[in-house]
Amino acid sequence: MSIDQPQANPETTDDHEVDYDWVLQSALDILEEPEHEETLRHNLELMTPQEVAQILESLPVAQREAVYALLAIDKLWPVAKELYEDSAKHLLRTVSDDARLHIQGMVTAEDIRAYGDWLPQRMVDAVMLDQDEATLKALQEALSYEDTQVGRYLDKSIMRVRPKISVGSLSSRLRKRGRVHGIYVVDEEGALLGHVSTESQLSSDDDRPVSDIMQPIVAFEHSDQFKDILKTIHSDDQVAWYPVEKDGALVGCFPVSAILWEMQDSILSTAVTEAPSTEEDLFTPIPKAARLRAFWLVINLATAFMASAVIGMFEGTLQQVVALAILMPVVASMGGIAGSQTLAVALRGLALNHISSANLDLLLKKESKIAAINGAAIGVLIAAVVAWWFDSFLLGAIILVAIVINSLAAASSGTLIPFILNKFNIDPAISGAVILTTVTDIVGFVVFLGLGALLLAS
Repeated sequence: MSIDQPQANPETTDDHEVDYDWVLQSALDILEEPEHEETLRHNLELMTPQEVAQILESLPVAQREAVYALLAIDKLWPVAKELYEDSAKHLLRTVSDDARLHIQGMVTAEDIRAYGDWLPQRMVDAVMLDQDEATLKALQEALSYEDTQVGRYLDKSIMRVRPKISVGSLSSRLRKRGRVHGIYVVDEEGALLGHVSTESQLSSDDDRPVSDIMQPIVAFEHSDQFKDILKTIHSDDQVAWYPVEKDGALVGCFPVSAILWEMQDSILSTAVTEAPSTEEDLFTPIPKAARLRAFWLVINLATAFMASAVIGMFEGTLQQVVALAILMPVVASMGGIAGSQTLAVALRGLALNHISSANLDLLLKKESKIAAINGAAIGVLIAAVVAWWFDSFLLGAIILVAIVINSLAAASSGTLIPFILNKFNIDPAISGAVILTTVTDIVGFVVFLGLGALLLAS
């Protein structure tokens, strides 16, 4: 797909608005239409790093590499931080040596803490050598934890106070100390007793002891995993930093934002799409949810009868060649599984806004190639078993052809169905599988039984 005329280029406004679809289409066509490079470069410069990352995640590898070359060198690292890990690694491998050195100069100690697991080791080592001794020690300690553990994001910018200290003395210490992430009350052994919020500290009399205004707060162990502590944190806590303990003593705090960053990938990997307001969500009332699902169950029943009708057309063939009836579930199952895999990829792409009309054709070609490879490989294996089991090379060849064709149909429908349903404001997460199963069943049965009737039935 190409851009018809250069004048179709987006007009930027004083608000730096950019035609996202035009940029995506231009990026897809960059190898065939290099004359648009300068306009594309200008529009990429106006986009935020998040928007550029969204474009890159929607492109094939060759086009991504061409877009890397158009990005301003100062924008490479901000964009890389918005990409998924594999995409960010690819960017760092692909850009020039000069660009990598420039990126290295932009990487901070906090970046090492957050992205050190996928940054090139040479870059990590170089950045750490530039840090002072205290920062270096803190980084080394942080990198000893997994990126989903509390200790990875431990910050020691806290203030420890004893229960009997007055609010006035606390305020005086704060003025000398400067900004801290948390004020925590501890006992003689350093164990956490509670925390003091800024609001309560500013609104209390100077003579009051901090024990009168301290509030309880949940503390986490330095080795705790995010997936475990998410069950404890509540949105109404209004706490941005939580205390961290090690061996029963308070050692620092960590930001709630770290959990959001690190859990984003796993959340999105299971996300499908935001259902329209008329569709079901997690907390739709039971009667409404039952009614919505019943509609698609009835549709599924109708499509099942359609598949049965197709089988009925070959009743005579099935009576003559019993092996076809035995092997029908194999063909249907292979098509259903292949289609479900493609459907999951397409749903995730829609959820992340990585699929649009501009790159749908590329995704369709990619999924078709994968289906052809897997269908042929697994089909040959099944064909060999069938030929040996039923002592019929011809029957093995028939099931091979049926599986390959059904896999291709599954890939096509698994890609197109969610896109089409989404266009009509129908939630593909609920309805996509129903339509997909119908397509793979009918195509599989028609091809398999049709070839059987043509070549085997007397």
